[in-house]
Amino acid sequence: MENPLKKLMRENDWTYNNLGTLTDVSNSTIYKTLKGSRAKINRNILNLVEELGEDPQKFNKKYKEFRAAKRKELINQ
Repeated sequence: MENPLKKLMRENDWTYNNLGTLTDVSNSTIYKTLKGSRAKINRNILNLVEELGEDPQKFNKKYKEFRAAKRKELINQ
C-alpha cells in the first residue's frame, strides 16, 4: 500500500522543499510522515489536502491503513 502523502507529492511533482513551503512543515516531519514513523499526519498537511479539495479525514484514514500495512509487513519479516 502506498503512503497517501507520497502519492500526493508524486501527482503534483512536489519535492520535500515544495511541500514544506506549502505547509510550513519541516523536511524532517515530511520525511518521517513518508516513512510512516509519525503516528499522525501534521495538521498543516491535512489543511493543504483540504485546500486541494480532498477529504482530510479520508486522507488520514488512508495514512493509518498505510501504517497498519507497514507494521504487519515488519512483523511478518
